[in-house]
Amino acid sequence: MNARTLKVDRREAGLRLDRFLVAAVPGLSRKRAKRLVDGRRVSVDGRIEAMASRVLRGGERVRVELEPAPAAPEPLPEIAVLWQDGAVVAVDKPPGLPSGPTRDPGRVHVEGVVSGRLGEALSLVHRLDRDTSGVLLLARTPAAARALASAFRCRKVEKVYLAVVRGTPPAGWEVVSHLREGEGGRMHTVRSGGMRAQTRFRTVGRGGGHALVEARPRTGRTHQIRVHLARAGCPIVGDALYGGAPAAGGRPVRRHLLHARTVVFPHPVTGEPVRVDAPVPEDFRAAVRAALGRRLSAVS
Repeated sequence: MNARTLKVDRREAGLRLDRFLVAAVPGLSRKRAKRLVDGRRVSVDGRIEAMASRVLRGGERVRVELEPAPAAPEPLPEIAVLWQDGAVVAVDKPPGLPSGPTRDPGRVHVEGVVSGRLGEALSLVHRLDRDTSGVLLLARTPAAARALASAFRCRKVEKVYLAVVRGTPPAGWEVVSHLREGEGGRMHTVRSGGMRAQTRFRTVGRGGGHALVEARPRTGRTHQIRVHLARAGCPIVGDALYGGAPAAGGRPVRRHLLHARTVVFPHPVTGEPVRVDAPVPEDFRAAVRAALGRRLSAVS
């Protein structure tokens, strides 16, 4: 608590309390001084004073509890636009940032940052997990949002992800399961009653007990790729929720290593296919080198 005790000099007799505070506390405005008094944060000779207009006699001891300095606003992250036209904006979502609004109304998110910088209200048409990086689509018009949402729902959108995993997965495999959300946001595989989830996988490279895997989800369930890889005995490095190791080849990681590399979607106006690729982030490339002990062209 930033509290100050001030002695009222005899020469300051006759001053109002708020004016005394303004003169005695550098940078304090009269409006803020009144707010401090109204907030019961000022006492005179040990008693809380409720009147900013109180006239001081001189000789009093005034104690003031200053408000904590306001927290610096969260800096807005740089978010690269990968492709755009009059209907769609495709951006490169950085890891650690939510795609859209969360329960915390003050939390910075991709939709808000990009909307603010472009000066228009954009709409998310799909989401990436907070720590997943890569291609994220936003619609510029309600009609485009409806068309893109329909394309995702009808499985007309092709998505390609890269993941760094622990283990020795096969050259290629496919997983079909049913998922249901449990406690703490964790998704579980169930025999019935869940949502159907389907993903095709291909191993791009192996080494040092790790692998780089390409994932092509046919459905878009929450945590789908993460659950399917964990169930295959190859959890994503950094994915603590599903048993992923906290390091890749001895190199600590700060997020789960999943990257949305490519999205191919039918344009909401023309219907023509549009392909958008997101460059692989440096933290991901470094983890691949550390885990597999070599560079791979797939992440260059």
